[in-house]
Amino acid sequence: MNPYESEYIDLHQELLPYDEVLRHLRLIEDSGNLERYFKGANRGGRWFFQILSEEFVETLASMINSLNKISQNPGPVLEVMSGDGRLTEFLVSRAERRIIATDSKDGRYNIAYPKWVETMDALEAVEHYNPAFVVLSWEPYLSDVGCRIVEAGIPTAWIGQVKKCGHPDLFELEHKKTNNQYVLGKFDSFLRNELHSDVYLFNC
Repeated sequence: MNPYESEYIDLHQELLPYDEVLRHLRLIEDSGNLERYFKGANRGGRWFFQILSEEFVETLASMINSLNKISQNPGPVLEVMSGDGRLTEFLVSRAERRIIATDSKDGRYNIAYPKWVETMDALEAVEHYNPAFVVLSWEPYLSDVGCRIVEAGIPTAWIGQVKKCGHPDLFELEHKKTNNQYVLGKFDSFLRNELHSDVYLFNC
């Protein structure tokens, strides 16, 4: 398969192994079409901030399940700012608690939101569901939502690249960098193996 053909593959149509995902991304980057791909130049017309793989979803689900076993909060796992909810969709069969995907659907990005992704602002969703755990990935740059969720004491997995999304103040709060090798984000270089995205844990 040549790079021109590979740019049209929807890497979230189904979960693929990490090595296969990385191979496709390198082909797309080599063709000079990586930015276009992340902005919808794929068969699914998806806007991506992160590309998921079997290994990434499995490691995230395992971490969430382990943390929930020691939680005193019986609430659900809540993904806020979920976009099209694909991460939640892949996590559902692997999670040991109910997972709910929410997004404000404010029109900032050209995303096809399925109806089952609840239309709800992140902070409103946290107040409404009193979650045991929050997943927040690729928060908009300088947004303070992550800070406010963490400051409320809620166990949170923040996924992204520190200098490209979220608020710098977030990382003044106590956190743990998980060094998850399977996180692949839109600001990484796959050809040069410059992978700077990660999963950060707060209140865990």
